Amino acid sequence: MKNVVLLASMLCLSFIGFAQSESSKPDRKTSFGFNLGTNYSNLYAKETLPDYASISNGVGASLGVFMDYSISKHLLFSPKIELAYNNCSVESDDETEDYNIFPISLDIMAHMKYKIGEGKLTPYILAGPNLKLPLFNKPKNSSDFETNPDFAIDFGIGFEKLNQYFILAPELRYSIGLLNVNQNPFLQSLNFNKISLILNFK
Repeated sequence: MKNVVLLASMLCLSFIGFAQSESSKPDRKTSFGFNLGTNYSNLYAKETLPDYASISNGVGASLGVFMDYSISKHLLFSPKIELAYNNCSVESDDETEDYNIFPISLDIMAHMKYKIGEGKLTPYILAGPNLKLPLFNKPKNSSDFETNPDFAIDFGIGFEKLNQYFILAPELRYSIGLLNVNQNPFLQSLNFNKISLILNFK
C-alpha cells in the first residue's frame, strides 16, 4: 500500500512540474494536471442476494493525473488515469469473509469535455468511457474472491476557475458500470456504479 501511494505521489509531482513548464508557452493546445477527490460506491445486484448476504456501500478516495487537449475552442479531449480506493462489499452474516469489490482500482478514462461559454469561470460537461482494472486482486486465502475488470460510461459536470497561477476545476462525475464484476460462485451478477467529487488542478 505504501509503495502504491509513493508511486502515485511521484507521478503527480512529475506531471505538476511538466505542467508548470508548459504554462510558460502561450496559446498552448495541451495542458497537464493532477486531481484528487472522494467517491461513494453504488454496488448493486440484479438478482436477489442469498439471505445471509447484504451489500455495503461507503466513501472512498482517488488520486490521478490528466491531460486536456483542445480540439476546438470549446471541445477538449481529456484522458485521465486515477488510482481509486473504493469502499464497497458484499457482507456475510455467517463466518465467511466479506467479499470486497474493487478495494483498489486503476481507472483509465477517455473523456470528451465541452466548455460552455468563456471567462474566468467556465462551466463544462463531460462524457466518455472508463476502464476499471482491479489492483492487488489476488485472494489471500481460499475464502476470498477476485473482482472482474469493468467497463463504464462516465457523465459529469464541472467548472473551471482561472486563478493567477493555476486553474481549479471542481467536478461531479457519475460512472455507470456495464459489466458483471462478480467472481464469487455463491452470488450472481454484481454491477458497480460510483459518484465522485473531484478537484482538478492544472
